[in-house]
Amino acid sequence: MNSKSFTDLSLPVHGMNCTGCAAHVEKAIGQLPGVSRVKVDLKAEVANITYDPHQVDLLEFQHAISQVGYKVPTAEITLTVKGMSCLSCSSHVGGALGDLTGVLQANVNLDKGTAQVTYVPELVSSLHMEEAVREAGYQASAAEQPALPSQHNANQVAEKTETAHSEKFTWRFKSLLKRS
Repeated sequence: MNSKSFTDLSLPVHGMNCTGCAAHVEKAIGQLPGVSRVKVDLKAEVANITYDPHQVDLLEFQHAISQVGYKVPTAEITLTVKGMSCLSCSSHVGGALGDLTGVLQANVNLDKGTAQVTYVPELVSSLHMEEAVREAGYQASAAEQPALPSQHNANQVAEKTETAHSEKFTWRFKSLLKRS
């Protein structure tokens, strides 16, 4: 194999607690075709991998890591894409996103003018995705993500608790003033 075709990747891996965990991850990744070197940094929670991208990809790394009980942290984002008019356009957008290191999956919906992207946030950002789509000849922007219900509920509880504490303090203060 030509060493010029190899790429280095620092892939975040969560859930490792000991050197045995790191060894399991190293073994799982090292058995994949096209991997020439893998070294896990337990403290940094990162697998440093040298591999041939023509033989193995990020999705295969993620799968191998999950098979031994650990996790590559991922996120999802919806991009609004303008300028697509046919299936070829959506294919170009999907290809541009899929070529980015850190993108695991990109589903482009021509009718809605969106791209749903699953990615590794430590490797690629929404700005990189928008730029890749622009370079393919289209306009892209991150659609607003609604607050997660649990975050919304937590904010409401915090606000109600703060209000209750404030009212309780005011009542106690007023009762002390009346006694004076």
